[in-house]
Amino acid sequence: MTFQVPLKYADLTLGQLMTLQTEEDKFKRVASCANITIEELRNAPMNEVIEADKHLKRIADEETGRHLKVIELNGQQYGFIPNWQEFSLGEWIDIEEYSADFWNNADKIMSILYRPLLRQSGDAHTIEKYTAKEDSEAFKQIPADLFGGCILFFFEFKERTTAHYSILFNGNGAEPDPFSVKWGWYPCLYTLAKEDLQQMDAITEKSVGSIFTHLAYLKDLHFKLKNDNVQ
Repeated sequence: MTFQVPLKYADLTLGQLMTLQTEEDKFKRVASCANITIEELRNAPMNEVIEADKHLKRIADEETGRHLKVIELNGQQYGFIPNWQEFSLGEWIDIEEYSADFWNNADKIMSILYRPLLRQSGDAHTIEKYTAKEDSEAFKQIPADLFGGCILFFFEFKERTTAHYSILFNGNGAEPDPFSVKWGWYPCLYTLAKEDLQQMDAITEKSVGSIFTHLAYLKDLHFKLKNDNVQ
């Protein structure tokens, strides 16, 4: 039996790249990239399977990236985040949580950064509001280099944001306590919603900039009051 696998990184789909980054079984890795079943692959010469697996491991590490503002999947157009100033706290929190298991959630991250296109005029476009219910499965079909390009934009945005609000993100070097690990953003959302569960969704819809500005103010105010009490 003969089979073919992608020649270079840009030939991989995101779904194939996810398999290469998470799967330990070489037959599953090669079969995924050859678009055949494991049973079919077992009929191929073992040395060819081993060589194909080595090749796939190599190109998976040769990451390249390109960026498109609008892409099309299964007849549906999707637009990339058009305005980072409107990036919501909910989007930030979900990408942060998905990034904890990055390669198993790469398609979900893409479904946040690219959403169904509403309007397009020249270089400008608008996309659907984030609902946290987006279907991520279709994004496994995109070329891997598109993922590399768009995730770079998000990481640059994240780096700028965490630097600007360093008071919120520069810890004291201590390990996070078990309570923080367990509950994550929940206590913060609960407090910002004034302990009203019905208002928590409204908080996540606000922009990262507005929420982080408020949190930075509260933290500065806490330090000021603490210093005033000491004096």
